[in-house]
Amino acid sequence: MQSTEFNKLEQALCDWISVNTGDPDFTRQLEAASVKRRDYTRTGFFVYLDTPADCETIATSVRPSCPQIIGPELPYGAGCNLFLKNGRLHYLEIYTRGGFMPESLEQFRLQTDA
Repeated sequence: MQSTEFNKLEQALCDWISVNTGDPDFTRQLEAASVKRRDYTRTGFFVYLDTPADCETIATSVRPSCPQIIGPELPYGAGCNLFLKNGRLHYLEIYTRGGFMPESLEQFRLQTDA
């Protein structure tokens, strides 16, 4: 059975996205979210999210601000997108810009898309 907790990379991405998106309802959903399912594709991940029903929905005008991922195991870097559906967090997509994504990425830094 997969863990419902975020791994180191996923948690760092969620924290970065929350701070840089700056919407309180968005932040509350992210803080309460857990991992429903994680699909590894060798070039990235789809991390499906679950949030408690009592969380306020996120306004349709909110657009998550997502960082770039830089690390020694990612020669071309990586990116991510956080998708919403009906005002709820839906899934976090993490993808490489070429090559393969390790199943566990321990050394990385996040930066604003240049």
